[in-house]
Amino acid sequence: MLVNTVSIQLPQADATPDPDGAERAPPHNVDLAAKNCCASNIPNHRYSCSTWKTRYALNFKRLPFTVHFIDFIDVEPLCKHIGAEPTIVVPSPTPGAPSLRQIYTLPVIYDPTTKKAVSESLAIAEYLDATYPSENEHPRLIKPGTLGFTRAFAKCIDTLLIPPVAPFLLPGTFPIVLERSREYFRRTREPYFGGKKLEDVIPKGEAKVVALKKVEDVFGVFAGWYNANPYEESTELAGGHPWLMGTEPSYPDLILAGYVMWMKKVWGEDSEEWKEASSWNGRKWERLLDGCRTFEGEI
Repeated sequence: MLVNTVSIQLPQADATPDPDGAERAPPHNVDLAAKNCCASNIPNHRYSCSTWKTRYALNFKRLPFTVHFIDFIDVEPLCKHIGAEPTIVVPSPTPGAPSLRQIYTLPVIYDPTTKKAVSESLAIAEYLDATYPSENEHPRLIKPGTLGFTRAFAKCIDTLLIPPVAPFLLPGTFPIVLERSREYFRRTREPYFGGKKLEDVIPKGEAKVVALKKVEDVFGVFAGWYNANPYEESTELAGGHPWLMGTEPSYPDLILAGYVMWMKKVWGEDSEEWKEASSWNGRKWERLLDGCRTFEGEI
């Protein structure tokens, strides 16, 4: 179990600059690594959707854990040090040749009981259910018989939501990235937008209105899925929280809540964008976050 924390250190910094163009940070202790958060000019500003999914999951499972904030350029050396697998592998066009690139991302957890490091939020959720199956002590994240559905749901959320929301949130993240990781962040994000500078990507004026409507339309699709839950109308009319399956939350709810939290944290609670987004679909997504508040833990 993740009851006892374990000390894991990044490789010692040396005199050679990091391949990403910045010096490495000094050693850190980590149990659960939270992507992006250390790369923020705002203390304790947790804004990564992926690490929110895992934070929600660990609290849902009632598993004690500690969080460590990792800067972008420290992710790869940390993952290699603790034995976490890369989450993205770019294959070589030549059969049998080594992959062109392996990309390491967070969240990553290290379980001192099994001495296993697990990367990628959905893989972590599946690992936690398999390793800690006691329903009374550690409620299941993924309901029995819904693993395939959960994997499909996660893929659909990524496919539908990332394209319209990325022009808002990736450039919006850049100002709060620490200076030592800004070159890396720009170099790895700008190709997503065809090489445009991040500052030129954020929609403005009438284009912003159109772009935000595209994000709203996607959430309209999600609302249709939630409304198909036969319990949805009665629980919402009673002032309850929207859940995708039945009357209790499950991992798909935590996945979507992670993305909604990303929007709230990057835009800011007092921003025009968040005020508009939180009103969509009868304030369904604001109430989704309210329902997941118990799984936030201590911030």
